[in-house]
Amino acid sequence: MARVVWRYTLTKNEQKLWACEELRGWRKAMQGFVEDEAREQGFKKYVIYGRDDTMIAKDVVAPLPDTVEAGV
Repeated sequence: MARVVWRYTLTKNEQKLWACEELRGWRKAMQGFVEDEAREQGFKKYVIYGRDDTMIAKDVVAPLPDTVEAGV
């Protein structure tokens, strides 16, 4: 049976980066990292919390697409 929610709390440095509006690409990459960790651990959803335990992002873990090698 798969576990349901992977909870991740940002570090102090990650929290500072998350607060910078111009670092939206970094935020997206961080969410991708947390989603990958959740997938590897068998979770169906993930939640990212700030240092003060406020929820700042959540989503479902998307399955990886099947890989098909071209020309094989």
